[in-house]
Amino acid sequence: MKVEELIIDGFKSYATRTVISDWDPQFNAITGLNGSGKSNILDAICFVLGISSMATVRASNLQDLIYKRGQAGVTKASVTIVFDNSDKSNAPIGFESSPTISVTRQVALGGTSKYLINGHRAPQQSVLHLFQSVQLNINNPNFLIMQGKITKVLNMKPTEILSLIEEAAGTKMFEDRREKAERTMGKKEAKLQENRTLLNEEIEPKLEKLRSEKRIFLEFQETQKDLEETHRVVSAFDYNYLVQKQTSVVETLQTSENRIIELKELITKVTDELGSLNEDLEQIQVQKKNELDKNGKLAKLESNESKLMNEISRLKTSYKISEDNLSDTLSKLKSKGKNLEANKQELSNKSKMFEKIEEEYKGINIQLDEYKQTYKKKEELLSTLSTGISSTGGTDGGYSAQLNNAKTKLNEANVSIKKSNIKIEALQRELASNEPKMESAKKDLEISLKQIKQYEEQCSQIQLKIKEHGYDAETVKELKQKKIAIEQQLNKIERENEYLKRKVANIDFTYTKPTGDFQEQSVKGVAARLFHLNENNYSSATALQVCAGGRLYNVVVDNEKTASQLLQRGRLRKRVTIIPLNKIMARKLNDKTLNIAKEISPGNVELALNLIGYEEDVAKAMEFIFGSSLICKDAETAKKVTFHPQVRTRSITLQGDVYDPEGTLSGGSRNMNSSLLVDIQKYNEASKQTYVLQEELSVIQERLVALERVYEGTRVLQNEYNLLKHKLRLAQRNLDSNSSTQVMKRNEEIYQELAVCNNEITTNNELVLKFGNEIKQIERDMKEFSKDKGSKLKELKNELESLGKQIENQEVIAESKSDLFQNLQLETEQLSNEIQADEHYIEQTSVSKKSLEEELETISTQLKEIENELQLVQDQLSEEKKRLLDIDEEAADLANIIKSKSEIKSNSELELQKLTHDLTKFKNSTSGINEKIKQLADENEWLSDETFVAGIIKQNKGIDIESYRERNEQLLGRFNDMKRKVNPNIMAMIENVEKKETALKTMIKTIERDKVKIQETIEKLNEYKRDTLIKTWTKVNEDFGNIFADLLPNSFAKLVPSEGKDVTEGLEVKVKLGSIWKESLVELSGGQRSLIALSLIMALLQFRPAPMYILDEVDAALDLSHTQNIGHLIKTRFKGSQFIVVSLKEGMFTNANRVFRTRFQDGTSVVSVMQ
Repeated sequence: MKVEELIIDGFKSYATRTVISDWDPQFNAITGLNGSGKSNILDAICFVLGISSMATVRASNLQDLIYKRGQAGVTKASVTIVFDNSDKSNAPIGFESSPTISVTRQVALGGTSKYLINGHRAPQQSVLHLFQSVQLNINNPNFLIMQGKITKVLNMKPTEILSLIEEAAGTKMFEDRREKAERTMGKKEAKLQENRTLLNEEIEPKLEKLRSEKRIFLEFQETQKDLEETHRVVSAFDYNYLVQKQTSVVETLQTSENRIIELKELITKVTDELGSLNEDLEQIQVQKKNELDKNGKLAKLESNESKLMNEISRLKTSYKISEDNLSDTLSKLKSKGKNLEANKQELSNKSKMFEKIEEEYKGINIQLDEYKQTYKKKEELLSTLSTGISSTGGTDGGYSAQLNNAKTKLNEANVSIKKSNIKIEALQRELASNEPKMESAKKDLEISLKQIKQYEEQCSQIQLKIKEHGYDAETVKELKQKKIAIEQQLNKIERENEYLKRKVANIDFTYTKPTGDFQEQSVKGVAARLFHLNENNYSSATALQVCAGGRLYNVVVDNEKTASQLLQRGRLRKRVTIIPLNKIMARKLNDKTLNIAKEISPGNVELALNLIGYEEDVAKAMEFIFGSSLICKDAETAKKVTFHPQVRTRSITLQGDVYDPEGTLSGGSRNMNSSLLVDIQKYNEASKQTYVLQEELSVIQERLVALERVYEGTRVLQNEYNLLKHKLRLAQRNLDSNSSTQVMKRNEEIYQELAVCNNEITTNNELVLKFGNEIKQIERDMKEFSKDKGSKLKELKNELESLGKQIENQEVIAESKSDLFQNLQLETEQLSNEIQADEHYIEQTSVSKKSLEEELETISTQLKEIENELQLVQDQLSEEKKRLLDIDEEAADLANIIKSKSEIKSNSELELQKLTHDLTKFKNSTSGINEKIKQLADENEWLSDETFVAGIIKQNKGIDIESYRERNEQLLGRFNDMKRKVNPNIMAMIENVEKKETALKTMIKTIERDKVKIQETIEKLNEYKRDTLIKTWTKVNEDFGNIFADLLPNSFAKLVPSEGKDVTEGLEVKVKLGSIWKESLVELSGGQRSLIALSLIMALLQFRPAPMYILDEVDAALDLSHTQNIGHLIKTRFKGSQFIVVSLKEGMFTNANRVFRTRFQDGTSVVSVMQ
């Protein structure tokens, strides 16, 4: 939709009807003198388009738009634009069938305004929708660039430039929707807070109070119910008790009188029996005394038993010691055996290495001989050429002799080539004769290979089945190899450990468990093995050893009970001092004294305890041993520290000299090569390593045992697998031995021999070439020598010098290999000697083992004999004790009978006394029971129903009536207290409040869900806005750079985010002139800045093209050439839009397709067409 005709009547400076027609659909320019009405044409177009801002049309109100404000007789202003609507694809909605569209706007004095579309009255909103449907957004007229907009763009901040991009992108819709969502969110939040306040401040406190009253009411009801039930049970039991008691009192009176008579008779009878039993007991006691004194037989048997048991104990101890010795001997024998095997293995490895080094040594000597031989030849040649006589006295060492020698070798190489060719011909003939046999051989081979493949597949299937059962032969093989490696490593460490053990012999502590339930962890061990010394502190080892002294070998235990058990029954092999952790008084040097000592000599003093590491459970023992001594770097430091009045502490130097504050000094010559403490640390580390390896070995052995059990379970499959493997080997052996395979092997051998012959021919051809070149070289040398003898001799001398150096280097290598060769020879001899020594040791130990086994057998025989003798004595002793026991049992039976009879008599007398007393009491209590029964029946009428009372008693059978009675009293008191506080209407009140609470909580949850949905909508809108904005920025930025480059060649511009910010926080303009990026737009000229603004505006216009653009003197600050560029740009880049440009520059309107000129004539503006 393009402007085709503009009719202005009474609008601003156009007093009379002015028709401006024949507008170009692309580029129109309006020019004229200042004040001639150029811009008024643009104002007229804006007036029709419905732009509401008066500033845009340069007026304060609508009346200002009428010619001379209506004072010249013109009472209204009217503007009509006729649009060409021939492009149906871009026609406004509803006007597709109209070839032209005329839009008229009139304003009369008083400010009334009306619109006409195609001559018919139309509301302003319809006009706005008409223009908006063809991309003319009247609310945001980016198609309108009036005077001053260029300056405004130049002064824009990054956020304002960003707003231009947002306008072009059309993200205002997202902003409106987001603001609407945020307003809705605010309303939801306010409603949510209102509901929460109501719930928290009114409903919940009230509900909590009502719930409390409800609990009291329910508790009151429960108490009332319990009280009634408890009172009924107590009354029924009391009534029943009194009735039964009334009945039983009469019966009891009669029974008691009869019982009193019976008791008196029983007491008389029991008294007579007791006298007879006492006489019998005295007789038995006299008989036992006589038996014990008879010949002392029991004492003799017990003495004999004790002697035999002592002898058995001694023999068992001897047997245990011999058994331990045998076990130790077997262990050593096994260890030596492993050591012997390891040495043999090592000897084998060394022997192989020795043979390899020997071969290398021989090869080096051969090469050295070759170098010497070549040197000798060169030397003889030089001597012969120089003197005519060689160094050996002969005359055949010159070039002639060399030439003859080379020709002889050349002849030999040619003969060798002929021989190889003859052999090749013979082999090829044999190959041709074997050709007929190959076909059948291949078929036989194919059958054999197929059978072998079948066996292999069957083997694989069985192997998979075995693996499914958990057995893997490869794993077993790996485990066995690993076991052997660990055992070898363990043997090596144990040898080292044995050596260290001999050096630190006193730190082992062995004992026998004193009791069966003895806890081994209560024995911590020897003090020397309870701490560790860091390698960095090895220099302090001697000082720490002196500090500890004899305490280094003390045994640390948890308490004095353990120490006592070890000393008494631990069968210790040597005297030891034991440190019980719960009894020792550990004294540690205080921190203040230590700090003073360190300040005296910084870096040279440390507490002995701080130089070692230890576990927390032995901390007291370590403090007892090392806690009160200082370690000093030298004697001078020790003197200063020890005798300082604020320290006064025992000090020890690194050399082991002791300085005591009492004035004594001790020290002297010490072996500084090694420290016992360092050896102990190494021994401890080796022991730990041995333990770790033994644990690992144990795990491997367990796995091997488990796999062996699995193997037993798969024995049938294993047998089947072995059978198939055997068949496979037979098939492979048959394949290797049959005639077809032999033919094929022979063919392969022939091909190999042919390859060897061809290689020999190649080698000999190379030799022929080499010797031919050598002959030529010798001949050239002879010619050169005949021409220039001196230079040739000099060249030979240089070659001799070079060979001499090579020989020297080779001799050095040979010498180093010789040393290695001799060292290996020495090591193998040494290993052989060690193997002989180990074999001798094993032989001697075997003899010792046999002796110990015989000794064990002897002790075992003696032990059995004495045990048999002991058994006989114990049998006799048992019989004697049994006879005496029978006498004791008879006496005990009599004593028990006497005791029971005495108790019967005593109980009967007591019962008689009690019955007499109760009889009197029952007679007095009968009247009181009758009164209580009457009182209960009066208070509880239901007691008269005996069936009801019996039912209550049956239901509560077995209860504790006293606890029920106490509970009845408590419930009665609680019932009376609660009766005053209870609210009987609470249930109805709380139901109403709970309904309100439920409704409010439901409403809160609904609002919270709505808030989440609104928040999600806002986040989506932000994402859509950002994506649209970035796409717009990318396109506008690209067009901006291209347009500016067109307007100002060799330049470039771009929009970039502010430093350290995101693109959504603001955009800045960056300009490059030539190869230099400008820091700021201030560095540009006014024209360049105008070009920047214009380029940006044009890029924005191009992003979302409108059908029409209005530009008012946008080239005011530009020179002619730049104006020309802008005009050309409009003409070339915006072909689909209609431009109406007001300009005073020739460069602009020379590019226009239609130019209108305005002039002011007789007080009114007039328009004419220039082209």
